[in-house]
Amino acid sequence: MAQENKQFLGTTVILPARDVKETAQFYKKRLGFEIDLRWEKPPYASVRHGKVVIEFGEGRKQYAGSGVRCIHVTDVDGLYRELRAKKLEFVGDFADRDYGSRDFRVKDNNGNLLIFGSPLPDKDQRFANQNVA
Repeated sequence: MAQENKQFLGTTVILPARDVKETAQFYKKRLGFEIDLRWEKPPYASVRHGKVVIEFGEGRKQYAGSGVRCIHVTDVDGLYRELRAKKLEFVGDFADRDYGSRDFRVKDNNGNLLIFGSPLPDKDQRFANQNVA
């Protein structure tokens, strides 16, 4: 059990990247993120879009393509239309999911999976109908 004086404050996901400089430019030009910082040694970067921060580094570049990040947005339909016009690799379909999200998936330039989604109005009911342990 966690002690009251030790609160969890947040989390940072660090995606593996083969080339930090190229990845920062991919997120900026293709996905509309701003580059917060980029270090040369060790190769590491952070990008931001609104409240979403994604960090990546070359320290585990042999695992590039194994990362997954869910990104919650207010207008997933509008974002989907915007990103369809860009040369991105989409994975699967854009759909309403049983777990209460309307979402789609794209791969970044390293093969990491980005899931963009918005909660469905009936999210709680959809989730309640599932066989959840």
